[in-house]
Formats: sequence, C-alpha cells, structure tokens
Amino acid sequence: MKSNTIFISIASYRDKLCGDTIKSIYENAKLPNNIYIGICHQNKYNEENTEHCLKDFEKYKKNIRIINIDHTQAKGPTYARYLCSTLYKDEDYFLQIDSHSKFVKNWDIKCILAIKALKNNNISKKPILSHYPRNYEDSHDFENKYNINEVTYIPDVHNHKIDKYFLYSYSAPHYIDTKNTFIKTILVTGGMIFCEGKFLEEVPYDPSLDYLFVGEEILHSLRFYTHGYDIFVPNQNIVFHYYTRKEEPKVWDDNKNFSKLQLNSVEKVVKVFEQNNNSDCNKILGDYGLGNSKTITQFKNIIKNKYLKDLKK
Repeated sequence: MKSNTIFISIASYRDKLCGDTIKSIYENAKLPNNIYIGICHQNKYNEENTEHCLKDFEKYKKNIRIINIDHTQAKGPTYARYLCSTLYKDEDYFLQIDSHSKFVKNWDIKCILAIKALKNNNISKKPILSHYPRNYEDSHDFENKYNINEVTYIPDVHNHKIDKYFLYSYSAPHYIDTKNTFIKTILVTGGMIFCEGKFLEEVPYDPSLDYLFVGEEILHSLRFYTHGYDIFVPNQNIVFHYYTRKEEPKVWDDNKNFSKLQLNSVEKVVKVFEQNNNSDCNKILGDYGLGNSKTITQFKNIIKNKYLKDLKK
C-alpha cells in the first residue's frame, strides 16, 4: 500500500479553470501517482462537456473520482464539499481547495513535511495548514521570480467583521512574513485546508448546510478548535487562488432564490454562536457538532480579543 497519499477535495461550479487546476496539481506534484482527487462537478450539462475537468488527464483518470450534478441541483459550496468528502478513501492526507487554484513545485512534499515537522517537534499533535492563498496571478514563475522573503510572504486573516446576519465573517487578509516558521491561528478557510485525512472521523462534513456561504468557514473553524486541532498559517506559499472572477457564473447568480434558500443554514450557524457551552451547540448541530477539548466560549473570546478590532455593528 502506498504511503504519503493525498486526497484533494474540489467543489467545482461551472468552472472553466477546473481542468487547469488539475493540471497544476499533477504537473507540480513530486509524487503525482500518490494524488487522488474527488470532484463535485456542478455543470450546465446541456451546454458544457460533463467531463471537461478530466480533459487531457487520461494518465491520472484512475486517481480522479467525480460526482456529477446538474448546476440547477447545486446547493452551494458547503454542501458540495460534503459530497466531495464522500469520495475520500482513507488516503493519508486531505487537501481542500477551490477549483480555480495553482500550485508551486513539489507542493505535496512541502505540505507533508510541514505536518510532520509540526508533529515531530511536539508543536502540535493535530496540526492543520490553512489560510487564504495568494492571488492567482502571483503564481507565474513564482519561485524564480521572487526571492525567499517573497516565498514566505503569506496572506493571513487579520480581522473579522459582523455581517447583516450577525455572523462572523473574514475581512480581507493582510500579508505577513512567516520567516519560514509556522504561525498559529484558530481560523480555517475554504480555499486551503491540509491535514491528516483521519480528521474526517472526528470532524465530518455536515450535509445539512444547504446554500451556506458566509458562515461556512467560521463554523468549520469552531468545530476544529473544539476538537483540539491546531491551525497554522503555512510557512511558505503553496497554493494560489483566483479571486473575484467577475465574469464567471456563480451559484448565487444562477439561482435567484439563493439568498432566501440559505436562510435556514445561516440561522442555524447564528444560533450556534449564540450559545455559551458546547452541549447546547450540539443540540443544534447533532452528529456534526463540537468536540470536548476546548469550548465555544474560549473560541469567541479569542475572536473578540484578537480579530474583532475597531468593530462597529
């Protein structure tokens, strides 16, 4: 049986760059045969090739697992990530990215060595790498274009804000120089999560959060935190992300009822953050609840004291 295998979760919604993302994954991996991809493919099938994500990837097709859904049946990114997680088959490591991403050379080894370093040096027993990746355009000839200081110049979530639903949401990240060290945070993002795959036994993806967008990351962060996971900003840039994509289709534009449809999930997350103990949260979340290592009160205090700066509701 192979060791150091990686499963990659990709939720793709009518994304023309999905194929480029897969190409970047395999071309830049040190051990491409160890990479397995699970895609929730949400396309407009009467106009788009149902397997355009797989175009020109015959060599690795056996490593790629797909769930095909017509875009009219899509229920937002949180539900799509749950579907992706059902394609996981006990790989050693798990990586979540968006379908419009690019990678540095040897990204797979860099991620694995980072997790091993955090564990072997007794920094964390349950480490996770997560942050908002750098902009897509920064990926062009990145390692040759920039010096080592730029390679370790990483976007990090700086502040939170409170949205109209009184949910914590992330504001724009700022850049920090990690100096090739790991900086601890309590926040995971949707665009990059790397950790050991066995986390799914403790923190499985919740299939009941239909249409949730804002609220996905902060709830996932809370669940990881209370289960005793430690989140670290990567010591160097690994993934690049195409932000905004103004001209590309989005599920909330295609589905004119998206704002109304998300309300049940949004209200569920809001209700969780109104609670002051884990057991009350778990009455709301059921099988997809909080752990017992730390409390929601501790989490909210960190958010308040570290991230909610100059907050005006």
